[in-house]
Amino acid sequence: MLFTDPFFLFAFFPFTLAAFYLGRKYVGGSFAIWFLLFVSVGFYGYWSFKYLILLAAQIVANFLFARALQKDDRRWLLWVAILANLILLGYFKYRNFFLENVSLLSGWQFTLTQIVVPLGISFHTFQQITFLLEVADGEHEEMPFPQYVLFVLFFPQLIAGPIVLHREMASQLASIARNELPYQGMFGPGFVIFCLGLFKKVCLADNLAPYVDICFEWPHHLQFLEAWSAVIGYALQLYFDFSGYSDMAVGLGLMLGMMLPFNFNNPLSATSIISYWNRWHITMTRFFTDHCYMPLAFALHRTAAERELNQPWIFLLTVATPTVITFLAAGLWHGAGWTFVIFGLINGVGLAANHAYRAAGLPRLPVLICWILTALVVLVGHAYFRSGSLDQASAVLHSMFVPDRFLVLPLWADSVAKSLGIPVEFFDVFQAPNTTAYFIGQMVLLAVLASLIPNIVATPMKIRHDYKTAFAVAFMLWLTAGWIGEQRTFLYFQF
Repeated sequence: MLFTDPFFLFAFFPFTLAAFYLGRKYVGGSFAIWFLLFVSVGFYGYWSFKYLILLAAQIVANFLFARALQKDDRRWLLWVAILANLILLGYFKYRNFFLENVSLLSGWQFTLTQIVVPLGISFHTFQQITFLLEVADGEHEEMPFPQYVLFVLFFPQLIAGPIVLHREMASQLASIARNELPYQGMFGPGFVIFCLGLFKKVCLADNLAPYVDICFEWPHHLQFLEAWSAVIGYALQLYFDFSGYSDMAVGLGLMLGMMLPFNFNNPLSATSIISYWNRWHITMTRFFTDHCYMPLAFALHRTAAERELNQPWIFLLTVATPTVITFLAAGLWHGAGWTFVIFGLINGVGLAANHAYRAAGLPRLPVLICWILTALVVLVGHAYFRSGSLDQASAVLHSMFVPDRFLVLPLWADSVAKSLGIPVEFFDVFQAPNTTAYFIGQMVLLAVLASLIPNIVATPMKIRHDYKTAFAVAFMLWLTAGWIGEQRTFLYFQF
């Protein structure tokens, strides 16, 4: 069930809101917890009841592991629990990828069966791993089982995040159970943020998608301008798609009295790759920083200190190495394929180079140059991220950076080309002037909006309840209404 589905918008969520508010007022907080748990189960089970059973088994197992860790601080039990979660994730997401590569290296033949990846498995698995780590560190008291299940299953963030920490949710869940949370004042900001996310997804991301899809279907035929348009268009589509989903998740949470962490902070205006990853998919970056980068960096720092290495080797060992390894893992987290590995490698090397430049104390470049260099790293990474194979990505990048001709115009611009002395060529995507203008115009508009739309999700309670806000919401809903009901998906569901 998608947040853009008419059934969700006009039946599921209105019923959920009404029952939640009435239940809290007339029955109590315990009813609200159990009711949210019930509708969250229904939300996931709407996709697949079979995988709901699998998710339920995983939740029960992790809760029992957490109870055991609270009673006895046995570190090996923590590693068993984490390994069990990773094995489950690895089987569904990486089994075929692993066997394919073993087969290529060894010549052995394996029977590969099509495996359906459970919806949101990467997100809720990482969320439960963070819970186990928090329990092992003694960061919270024992959590009642219904509240733990709701912590994992809470439907606004269940499918594609944000990846929520237990410490961010525990007190809020307890307040709902005690019927103490002042949820009424959160409804208005939540509704505004949800409408903004819906607008981003339906009106901005999805209208660009057909053009991007056509470009990547014909990677070997792209001209220079088409290739750049394809990758820039995909970067904008992905941003508005995923930030739109994340905004909707935060908005839904607020309307139900829960404050979820925001996931994006205007990343496309970042002037360094370090800043970009501090603003893009923030909760995922936080997870990998806390649980991959930091342990590696500390361990390697001890090694460097013991061997009394000089400064360049210390940087290479304690900063560059854990950065690249962390982003290789982050790339694989997104998907089982070499394109995702290279995506992670590009960003990891870019981050290491950025850190090296800062560590060397070199002068800061002009802001525009910094932004262009950051955008180049992001776009090259996105070319691999979007492509279905290394060959497809290579074809797109070849057309971007080493095309047969750098400056050619489509056949329909023949008269203009002749007057300027520019050659013309057949374009697969820019075949007609109207589609070309529409595609380019949309990208320019989205690039402007990516910088201008304020990040109201970061401070939702500061949203003003005035006529300007009301007009903006009404305008977004009016634009969105025409496309509601069309078949669509969220890009990050595949991860």
